[in-house]
This record gives sequence, C-alpha cells and structure tokens, in this order.
Amino acid sequence: MPRKPSTRSAFGLPRLAAACALGAALALGGCGFQPMYGSHSTSAEAEKLLGSVAIGQIGKDRTGQILRNDLIDKISGGRTAQNPRFRLDVALETIELGGLVQTDSSITRYTVTMRGKISLVDLATGTAVMNELARATTAYNVPQSEYGAIAAQQDAYRRASGQLADEIRSRIASFLETRPNS
Repeated sequence: MPRKPSTRSAFGLPRLAAACALGAALALGGCGFQPMYGSHSTSAEAEKLLGSVAIGQIGKDRTGQILRNDLIDKISGGRTAQNPRFRLDVALETIELGGLVQTDSSITRYTVTMRGKISLVDLATGTAVMNELARATTAYNVPQSEYGAIAAQQDAYRRASGQLADEIRSRIASFLETRPNS
C-alpha cells in the first residue's frame, strides 16, 4: 500500500520558502543594496547633479540627434539643464555588420553597434572629470519588403540609441554619486 505524504512536510515547504525570501529581503535591505535601474536607483544628491548636466551636440546626423534627445530625456527628464555644472560630450561611432548570409549572397540579419566616447566636463574648471567608453548592440532582420527593411533598420538604431543613453546615464549617475566634493 502506498504511503501518504505527511501533511507537515507539505505545509512546511511554502513556509520555509517564505521565510527564506523574507530573510533575503531583510539582508539586502540592511547591506545598503540599491537597485541599478528604477526610480530609486540613485541618491537625491546624484539626481540633483544629473539635472545640472548639459548635453552637448552629438555629431551632425540623425543618429546623433536621436541619441542626444534620448540623453536629455533620461538625464534631465526632457528639460535643459538650468545653471549647468557639467557638460556631457559624446563622440558617437555606429557600426552595422551583416550577420546572416543566405545562399544567394543576400544578407538577412544585421547587427548594429553604437559606441560613445563620453566625456563629462566640469564647466567651472573646463577639465574633463570623467572619460569612458559606453556601448550598445542590437540586431534586426531584413524582410523582403523594402519598406519593412527600412523600418526594421530605423527601429534597431532607435533601440541601440535608447540602450546607449541608459548606459551613459548609469555611468554618469554612478560617477556623480561616488565623486568626492560633488
């Protein structure tokens, strides 16, 4: 005759899982853990300093204009910096490589990589206080429709721009939060 499972072990497992989850949440809260993304990912002081970052012109093409607009939205909430303390300069490089070649030599998948050499300039001294390289990569498929191919390419560039803007914002916020004498 098969043995019946113990009711104690059936009810103990969910309680144990809940206790472990509660313990992990308390441990993370006590260690100073902060999420990297989200509304409370940076301190109030860093958010205030992000609002004092002016975004310089980025290139002379549409891709640079889209990245600049993304950065303005993500760094200062769509507003231009009032009394800026810093200026963000970005040298943008875009690389598009074919990744999937068909037997008729047509390329049906491309990878778009955007690299931005970022420089945060302290306007009081005119010196660069941060120099880094940020990068974002995305891909798109090429459909048979010419319009579809153009739309897919433009969408990939917009997605890469948004990812690069997120990466740049994270790096600047982290720098400003840990910078002495902000």
